[in-house]
Amino acid sequence: MAQQPYQRLFYGYSTLETDVKKQEFSDIELIKRDLMNAFYTRPGERVMLPKFGCGVWNLLFEPFDQFTEQAVISEIQTVIDNETRVQANNFVVTVYDQGIQVQMDLYYVPFNVLSTFSLTFDQQIAQAL
Repeated sequence: MAQQPYQRLFYGYSTLETDVKKQEFSDIELIKRDLMNAFYTRPGERVMLPKFGCGVWNLLFEPFDQFTEQAVISEIQTVIDNETRVQANNFVVTVYDQGIQVQMDLYYVPFNVLSTFSLTFDQQIAQAL
């Protein structure tokens, strides 16, 4: 029997890359791009979608304690909850001089794949946004 060709479930483009070959994304890579777009957008920056984005940027310079850590996880979870293609757990929040790093396990539901996903929120990225 002949094996059926692979069929992509999700397909999209990015205008960030200058190389045409790097602009096309599918499946898990597209989901990652969509998540990064949401995480690196501050709430209120998106036209007609004032709640779209991640509020971790507002917590960068807050004193880090258990309440700030829980607020970071809550902001991350809010973005994850809006993305039906993934589920997240096992959050690890690390603070360093100029930022916050979050690592989590992401389960890509349509593909039955579990992998580690890391995010960095820092002063340099905040200035570039």
